[in-house]
Amino acid sequence: MKIVLVQPPIRDFYDTDIRLQPIGLCYIKSAINKYLPEADVLIRDYHAGYSRKTVPLPEELSFLKEYYPVADKSPFSTFHQYYHFGESFDRIEAEINDIAPDLVGISSLFTPYYREAHEIAERVKKRLDVPVIMGGAHVSAVPHDVLGLPYIDYVILGEGERPMVEFVRFLLGHMKREDVSNLGYKKDGLLCFNPVRVNYPIHELPIPDLSGLPSERYQRAGNSLAFMITSRGCPQRCSFCSVHTTFGNNYRRRPVEHIIEEIKQRYREGRRMIDFEDDNLTFYKDEFKDLCQRLIDLFPEKEMEFAAMNGISYMSLDDELLELMSRAGFSHVNLALVSSDKIVHETAQRPYSLDAYTRVVSKAFQLGLKIVSYQILGLPHESLPAMIQTLAFNSRLPVLLGASPFYITPKSPVAAGMNLTHEDYVRARLTAMAADSDLFTRDDIYTLFIATRIINFLKGLDITDDTDMNALMNQSWSDKRVKTGIELLRGLREQGVLCFSTSKGDIENEKFNTELFRHVIRKAEYITCQNGMRIAAGGFFSN
Repeated sequence: MKIVLVQPPIRDFYDTDIRLQPIGLCYIKSAINKYLPEADVLIRDYHAGYSRKTVPLPEELSFLKEYYPVADKSPFSTFHQYYHFGESFDRIEAEINDIAPDLVGISSLFTPYYREAHEIAERVKKRLDVPVIMGGAHVSAVPHDVLGLPYIDYVILGEGERPMVEFVRFLLGHMKREDVSNLGYKKDGLLCFNPVRVNYPIHELPIPDLSGLPSERYQRAGNSLAFMITSRGCPQRCSFCSVHTTFGNNYRRRPVEHIIEEIKQRYREGRRMIDFEDDNLTFYKDEFKDLCQRLIDLFPEKEMEFAAMNGISYMSLDDELLELMSRAGFSHVNLALVSSDKIVHETAQRPYSLDAYTRVVSKAFQLGLKIVSYQILGLPHESLPAMIQTLAFNSRLPVLLGASPFYITPKSPVAAGMNLTHEDYVRARLTAMAADSDLFTRDDIYTLFIATRIINFLKGLDITDDTDMNALMNQSWSDKRVKTGIELLRGLREQGVLCFSTSKGDIENEKFNTELFRHVIRKAEYITCQNGMRIAAGGFFSN
């Protein structure tokens, strides 16, 4: 039996540079290879490694034309064109048809990109008389919506390894369809769903099979990259997160010995960077400290670099662990602050301690780690002053600001009782700025998003002494990018208007609220650069 597992392309204003490896499909391939070695499993990643192509903006996002009207060449730019990232649908259809598989499995991980997954399913069914099965976080969230489509024959809810092995056994005639775990199917015009059962024990899952994925598609700074997952699920219950829809409420961690074996294998394969994509990587601190110590012993010269781009909870970090991470080969730390407001954290059901957060930032900076701190803009029940408070707070710390406008995903706790539509699905992305509240406007969210770009620009300036923003405006800068940013900030200070920098000259950004930005800067008082130097900001809008 020949099986093709597909990662679809996506359509959006931007794409992540490296967080593209279809690790879930690689796990499924390994599981099928382990339990059904007679099956021939191919993975086709139609997302990573392809060029982008401009495509029309969906009607559901047409309101964004006011916010992304021109190709901004400034350091504060956001978005403009809407793109197709990945292989074309025509070529995907042709290649799958040429492969002539007996089964096509399609990953539908992210709700805003569900249409791209459905497009592939529809084209496969037009060309081939084979079953099409779909799984992933979006499918687990809205299984009836997906299975109800005529070109999708089966769906899998939750984790996919055991269900896919059992499903292939069903296709081979070795078990009944009704006995396949987590399977949704159609029978006599009705949608039927088998019970969701526990997956294989995490320690029994084989190392994900990356063979067949060209390593040159997954690179960072010239190093071949591999994704890794050391645990599944999350012990926290944040109201805006839907991870439990896929992984359930049972947080499981792989044995350290298994993790080390996988890292050794990746090193033998020529990989020189590992990105841990866990939802809560360091929850069990002692186990992670043990892992870091083993990595130090295994790679004493830091022959392997490590990252955790999905973010780490600062509540599970301490001085000892940060020191071990630095020695093990971590060069960056991505922290999930979300908000500095206590009430917001209580509403979102997140653990919270600003003292712990500032201690972690201070120690990470002392160790020379580059720090990105993530804030969600527009959480339910969050006020505009609370968002400003968080931006100002992080402005004073040696961190880059990672701001993400809030969006609602199906089956997240905050979505309980909401009747989300397909329009909501398309808007479930940060670029849509789709949060709706009586406490703030979309213009507010947009302005704060731009504000993080401006503050990060200032944090990245190569200055050797403390200074103030007005002094920066009066300096001469040779770097073209820096010069453009400084000139735009001069205009903001003197005319009260922020402009886009375009090939046709500067164009006023009519959606940017200068008064709101003024409030952020005054609240911050000063900005701490990545190198620790301070830029006094209070007098920038002195007039």
